[in-house]
Amino acid sequence: MGALQLLTLVVGLSVAGLAKGATAMGLPLIATPILASVFGPKQAVVIITIPIFVANTLLLLQSWRVLGYLRTLLPLVIANAAGTALGALLLAGLDQRTFAILITAMVVLFLARGDRLVGDPGARRARVLTPVVGFVGGVMQGTTSISSPVIGSFFHALRLPPKEYVITLASVFQLSSIVQLVSYTALGLFTPDLFTLGIVACIPMLLALMAGIAIRGRLDQVRFRQVIVVLLVASVANLLWRTFVT
Repeated sequence: MGALQLLTLVVGLSVAGLAKGATAMGLPLIATPILASVFGPKQAVVIITIPIFVANTLLLLQSWRVLGYLRTLLPLVIANAAGTALGALLLAGLDQRTFAILITAMVVLFLARGDRLVGDPGARRARVLTPVVGFVGGVMQGTTSISSPVIGSFFHALRLPPKEYVITLASVFQLSSIVQLVSYTALGLFTPDLFTLGIVACIPMLLALMAGIAIRGRLDQVRFRQVIVVLLVASVANLLWRTFVT
């Protein structure tokens, strides 16, 4: 690995780890395009799965005090797993451009009218929407590898406190990362070089992740929600760019 590749790996994972620690989002969103510019898209996706798994594991351990909250997310997690499986089956024949437009519309709706659409987190409407959003997010994960626009914007609309928001996303993303690791291993995608790069990538990511966690602790809920909005807009822009430009 040359000096430029090493620098790209460190910078990309550091910025992505900072965002991940602060908001539980942004690791694949930021790091994958940067790594793809040097290692190639397929290799970048394989490399990033290891840091994603490690980061989500750390976030779950760091937030274990609110793990009881996960009981309320069981419908979403089950629906998300089913959606991911269906999305993988639909990948070959699905019109990605149409799908990207629908996803963008859903995110805009949640950001603009989410409070009124979802209502109180304990209300019947929110309970009905939770598995629906989980399923749609799973289909997104299976077809595009990007589920944060739908999942993240929905929980943004629920106005979850930072700790609950982070553990919600980390739990859902961890399930997806486990499926990815098992699948990529079974398919033989983890060559020795890519596996080594994935392990090395964890070093700058973890250092930045801890810094992001510290930053999150200093953000009030208003600032936290503002950061989430920025990342959601960036994730949609990234999805549209990958779909219509690249």
